[in-house]
Amino acid sequence: MVTQLCRWMRWKGFYGPTSFSDEDLTEHFENNEVPYSCLRTAAPWGPDDTLCAPESCVAGRTCFEASMKRKGAPLS
Repeated sequence: MVTQLCRWMRWKGFYGPTSFSDEDLTEHFENNEVPYSCLRTAAPWGPDDTLCAPESCVAGRTCFEASMKRKGAPLS
């Protein structure tokens, strides 16, 4: 389950409304059918050369910064 996203992680493929429930995001990420990238590197890996994905962009990773978005806030 997605509990907190890194503020630098980006993905393509989640079109439609700009606000989503935790369940919607979790289901989307579990399908893992979209490319992820790091905004800091503009590549599919982070500054530490590790893959950028919801399951690897987590607290404890040296480049991780928690997203400032709140539940129900727009994702723009």
